[in-house]
Amino acid sequence: MPAGGRGTMVVWTCSVALAAGAMLCALLEVEAQGMPRQATVRVVEGGESTASYGDCRKTLVGPGVNQPDPYRGYGGFVGWQAPVRLRNGTWLVGFSAGYWHASPPTPLRIDAATLDTWTKLGFPADIDAPTGGRAMLIRSTDGGITWSRPETIIDTPWDDRSPAFLELPDGTILCSFFTYPGVGPPEDQELAARTNIIRSFDGGVTWEQRPRRLPSPFAYDATDGPPILLHDGSVLLAVYGKLPEGGPEQAGVFRTTDRGETWEVLSVVRAPYELSEAGIAQLPDGRLVMIVRPEGAITWSEDEGRTWSTPASFGMRMYEPGLLVLTDGTLLCLHGSYGAGGFRAILSADGGETWVAPAPDHGFVVDASVYGYGRGMELPNGSVFAAYIHTGGHRTEDARTEAIWGIRLRVRPDHLGVDLLPAPGR
Repeated sequence: MPAGGRGTMVVWTCSVALAAGAMLCALLEVEAQGMPRQATVRVVEGGESTASYGDCRKTLVGPGVNQPDPYRGYGGFVGWQAPVRLRNGTWLVGFSAGYWHASPPTPLRIDAATLDTWTKLGFPADIDAPTGGRAMLIRSTDGGITWSRPETIIDTPWDDRSPAFLELPDGTILCSFFTYPGVGPPEDQELAARTNIIRSFDGGVTWEQRPRRLPSPFAYDATDGPPILLHDGSVLLAVYGKLPEGGPEQAGVFRTTDRGETWEVLSVVRAPYELSEAGIAQLPDGRLVMIVRPEGAITWSEDEGRTWSTPASFGMRMYEPGLLVLTDGTLLCLHGSYGAGGFRAILSADGGETWVAPAPDHGFVVDASVYGYGRGMELPNGSVFAAYIHTGGHRTEDARTEAIWGIRLRVRPDHLGVDLLPAPGR
C-alpha cells in the first residue's frame, strides 16, 4: 500500500467478475441520480482554537505506552482506529496492530514490482508475520482516564484493518473491518481485500470469530466504517472498491435489517473519479449524506440510501472523512487534509450544504502535526472525543514508533469554530 493512505491499495482486479459478483452487478440498477448539488464553504476568521493540540492530546497506545503484547508479526505499528461509547458508559477504541502501514501475512503474496516500491518506502521485507496484522481494542470504564491493555478482537489469516463499532439498541455490537491479503494475480479472488462483519453480545468482551463477508459487487472492497443506525432500525455500511469492469474506486452502501446477520447491497455511487474512504451519516430530517476521498465530493440520499445525488466536490480535498451528527443537529466532518496537512474539522448547520472552515481548502486544526486519520464520538457533555494516528507508518522507523492519540474538541455555540479540550486524564 503506497504513500497516500490506506485506501490507495495496489491490488490486482478481476477482468472477469465472479459469478456471484456478476449477478449482483446485473441486479444492481441503483446509482447516483440527478444533477449535482454543490456544497459551499463559508470562510470565517477567529474560529481556530486558542488551546494547543500539544497541550490537549494524550497517547492511548504508543512507544512505551500500553503497547500490545509481542506476537509474531508485530513491529510497533498501531493505527486505523475508531472509538465508540457504549450505553453503559464503557469506551472502546478499536485499532489495527502490525508491522507497517499495511501488514500482509508472510510468506508475502506480492509481485516483485510492488514489493520494490514498498521497500523503497520502508517496508520491512524480512518480516515474519504468519497471519499479518490483527484487529485489537482497548477499553475504558472511567470516561477515558485510564485504558485497559490491548486485546485481540480477531486475527484472521490476513491483515485485519480498520475495526469500527456500532452498538444496537439491544446491546449487540457490530464491528466492521476489512481483510487485506496482499497483492495477488488477477484471477485469484482469495487475494483481494474484503469487508467483513463480526458481532459481540457481551459488551465487546468476546467476538464472533467467523466473519460475515459482505455480498459485494466489487472486485475488491474495503471500509473505514463505522456502520450507522438509521431511524427505522436498519443499519447501513459504506464501502469502497473497484468494480469488475475497472475504473477508479467507487463507493457502495450495504444494509442489514437483522442485527448484522445478513446484508444486502443497496446501492453503488459512481463518478468518473475516485470515490474512496466514504463517510456516511443520517441527518435529523432522515436524509443521508456521504463524503468521500480524495475530492471531498458530497452526495445525498432522500430514500435511505437507494439512490444518491451525483457526487460533487466543493473544493476541499481530504482523506478519511468521517461524519458525525451531533445532538443539536450539527454535522461534523473530521478528516485528513491535502490542503494544509494534519487532522482537521469542518462543520455544517444545514446538513452539508454549507461548511464552516477557516479557509476554502482546509478545516480547523485538531492536530496539525499528524498524518490525519481519525474518528470521533460525541460525549454526553456535547464535546467530541477523537482518536487519531500519529504517522502513516511508511518508514520502518515510523511504524516502530507509531502511536494513537486521543483529544477532545467542542463546536462553538455560534457554529463559527471549534475549541480543543484536554483529553481525559491528560
